[in-house]
Amino acid sequence: MLVQTVRRPIAWRPLLHPVRHFRFYSTDIEKLKKVSDTNESDNSASTTGVIDRKHSEVLLYYDHVYPFTLSRNRLAQYLSRFTLPWSRKYDDEKLKEKVWTLSSPLPTGSRITEFVPLKRDCGAFVKFRYPPEVDVRKFIDDIRENVRKNDEARANANFVTKFFSTVWSTYPKVFSVKGVPWIEDLRRFPSPKISVKFEGDPLTEEELYVLFRRYGLINDIQPGPTEAFIYFHNITAAVCAKHCITGMLLDGGKTVLHIQFVPIQRNNFLVNVISNHTRIAIPILFALLATFAVLIFDPIREWFIEYKIVHSGKTFEQIKQNRWFKYLYVPYKTIVDWTYSGYDYLDHQIHEVAGVKPEGDDDDSSSDGQSVRNLQKESSMFWIERYEKSKQLQLWIMENANTFIVVKGPQGSGKEEFVLEHSLGSDDRLNKKVLVLECDKLGKSRSDTNLIDTTASQLGYFPVFTWTNTVSRFVDLGVQGLTGQKSGLSESKETQIKNMFLLATQAIRKITSSEYKKYVKSVERRNNRLKDDEKIEVLREEEFLQQRPESKPIIVLNKFARRADVLANDFVYPLLADWASGLVQNNVAHVIILTADIGSLLILTDALPNQVFKDISLSDASMASSKQYVCDVLKIKDTGPLDSCLAPLGGRMLDLQSFIRRLKSGESPQQAINEMITQAAELITTFFLSSHHRFGAGDRTWNAAQVWLIMKLLTQCETISFSELVKLPLFKASKETMETLTTLEKYDLISLQRDKGVLSKISTGRPLFKAAFENIISDKRIWKLYETDYIGALIAVEVTKIQKMEDELEKIYKIGKVDGRIDYLARKIEASNAKILDYEKKAADVVAGDSKNSSFLGIKF
Repeated sequence: MLVQTVRRPIAWRPLLHPVRHFRFYSTDIEKLKKVSDTNESDNSASTTGVIDRKHSEVLLYYDHVYPFTLSRNRLAQYLSRFTLPWSRKYDDEKLKEKVWTLSSPLPTGSRITEFVPLKRDCGAFVKFRYPPEVDVRKFIDDIRENVRKNDEARANANFVTKFFSTVWSTYPKVFSVKGVPWIEDLRRFPSPKISVKFEGDPLTEEELYVLFRRYGLINDIQPGPTEAFIYFHNITAAVCAKHCITGMLLDGGKTVLHIQFVPIQRNNFLVNVISNHTRIAIPILFALLATFAVLIFDPIREWFIEYKIVHSGKTFEQIKQNRWFKYLYVPYKTIVDWTYSGYDYLDHQIHEVAGVKPEGDDDDSSSDGQSVRNLQKESSMFWIERYEKSKQLQLWIMENANTFIVVKGPQGSGKEEFVLEHSLGSDDRLNKKVLVLECDKLGKSRSDTNLIDTTASQLGYFPVFTWTNTVSRFVDLGVQGLTGQKSGLSESKETQIKNMFLLATQAIRKITSSEYKKYVKSVERRNNRLKDDEKIEVLREEEFLQQRPESKPIIVLNKFARRADVLANDFVYPLLADWASGLVQNNVAHVIILTADIGSLLILTDALPNQVFKDISLSDASMASSKQYVCDVLKIKDTGPLDSCLAPLGGRMLDLQSFIRRLKSGESPQQAINEMITQAAELITTFFLSSHHRFGAGDRTWNAAQVWLIMKLLTQCETISFSELVKLPLFKASKETMETLTTLEKYDLISLQRDKGVLSKISTGRPLFKAAFENIISDKRIWKLYETDYIGALIAVEVTKIQKMEDELEKIYKIGKVDGRIDYLARKIEASNAKILDYEKKAADVVAGDSKNSSFLGIKF
């Protein structure tokens, strides 16, 4: 019935004679190959893409010659091109033997004359020569039958092979090649859809089905006048059809078939959803990506923070005791010792021959090491005065009750050394879990990226991807343009810094939990060896942490301040205060805050409003300790000649060290102290007295006249009474006055002394500044400049008063006659006017160079 539906008979025969003048492609392949083979030595199928066939030869196609189907995976198709030299398990000769074994037994005289593997398609073309007396059809049928029987015998050999053969049938099938196969290695990978192009008359759908059905199940056929499409059920069938039928001649050479694979255009469901529902899909996608990133990177970052806290207190000597470190360090140290010992031997021999003693072989060769030890001892002597305070700090931590400790002291007073080296470093129980945060580095960060990098470095937060901030902003902007709403991918720097500290809290809590777990396991192991009535009760975690203060990490916030140097980073200090207070309130860490800015206590009070801080105040060392320190470092017995030079330095550690360095560099004591005073004076005039200075613009709450007045007062007396200071015209407004004084204290120009929490006296912040004040005031040129400016500020205060009173008088005249108020304002105006005249006379005297007026408006201190 099927044959009756065909329009014309189909003539199938191989290409034996050239056929010319077709519409699309030249089919005279054999003739073209002969012409191209002239003067060529390599005419194999892999080079020309065409397999020659002679009389008594038959060309067959074997599929599944290779063990796995690579054509289903494009990546595998690429990888299949690369094989290692020692992994040529399926080379051509072995595959040829495999095909011969599967096809045997064959008639005598039969042999394989050519074997062309197609690794990409997992098949091979095999050309057989058969005896002339054997019918070619019977020869092909015998091969197919032999292949089937041999594969069944192999599959039934054992249970495993039978199971895999049943689940995944990969036995080879043999097909007769009816056309002229085109062996190409183009980047056209197999697919179940093939394109059949006709040279000549087209074929109907029925004819195409009859022609292609033998290679496998067909899902659909789309005929056409010049091209038809056939959809096979699987790729293997399409591969076999393409290799066996392409180039086939039909209807006496009037029709030639050319077959190619057609890549199937697949619809990606995820891409369609995102493109069609951007308002919903993009935010969900970003949320999933953010969640995925958190699940992967947050545990890593938490581990790095934990590692920094736990290992920050370890010295190199302690690290070298680690077993794994020894495996790496010992061989390295051995090689280095060999190298240096060989070098020292040669160096010694050379100098010995030359008659010169090698450097370092004299009697003082060990003086360097001894001097280092002496320096350490001498440095420790400087802290003898603070020994009791150091013990108090350790006691507060071991008491473990509200361990929120504030260590106050002026800049250069050695707060960091006092806490880290002499208080925590000297106690093996407290120096194992310490995290030090340099707050000033956070406040000085000039950009968002720099702030995030600095915070991550301080916490040990790794990895951190600062470049994602810029990308996320652009993505957020693009999403907002597409969907009309933000994706939420972009976060402010405040949120990012807060998230980093929240993760640090988790890491700290994990450290305390791990300590508690160790305690529970140790108690359980001990209880297993004891009787029921002797077993120890396991404490709850809160009780354990309360009894074991050394189990909690110690967080040190160094150089805590009230304001950041960069205004955009002012949020950092309140954030640090809230984070530190949360650690103490949750009983997971001890917190020690080092500050030289008394105003920063207001931020701490806001973070812990219902708690009284434990504070330690560090002042400068006594003159006796300072002299002893200088004697020890300079190796002198008496500082008598230096006493006059040490007096201006007070007990400030940084200034003493700077003075000692100058003496060691060759300067005389007087020259060294004069140079230090000059530098301090230059700092004061540049930073505090210059009206054009913009450093710390957010803290610039003072004016040069106020600083000049304070300098003059402090040169006459050691301290200034605050109650008397606020009576002066330039310090009348109480709120602005406190703001000015606390800011000047922050920059170490003055020091504020309080009595029961109330400001009482003002002194010089840095001892060297007192000598600098005297140096500035003694300079007549500078005196004229700033004294004139000071008097001008006083005149401006009185002028402002007069203007206010004149405005009030104008309003009174509009209302009516008020004699009493008018007389009062008139007297006040006259008094202010008299002051202005007096100020102008003083200013003229200053300009004229008369003797300095040191009465300071008649106020004595």
